[in-house]
Amino acid sequence: MNADFELNEIMDCLADARALDCDNIDYILAINSDNNPCFNHKLHLSFKAKLGSRRGIIIEGERAIRLIKLYSLYAFTDKLIIGSLDLPYGRKLRNLLESGIATEDELINDVILGAM
Repeated sequence: MNADFELNEIMDCLADARALDCDNIDYILAINSDNNPCFNHKLHLSFKAKLGSRRGIIIEGERAIRLIKLYSLYAFTDKLIIGSLDLPYGRKLRNLLESGIATEDELINDVILGAM
């Protein structure tokens, strides 16, 4: 991901951000589709378990990627949780996993969803 966005791409990102009803949602989980499908499944389950009675939505695919790109430029809400090992640019959670410093469960529950 780099900061050289085309105008159309920025407009798509802004439209996605505006479409979120942040006032009526407690957490938004944006999942990078480049993650391992097993990791994404564990992330889904952990997010739903940690939500409890709070309101949350899960966004995946291109829409999630656009929101993550926009969020890397402008933190438009404090409710967004980025479910990725590598995004935004500079995040190095995959290194912790591959080196054995942390397990998938530790990264999901303590790092990615730790603020819930």
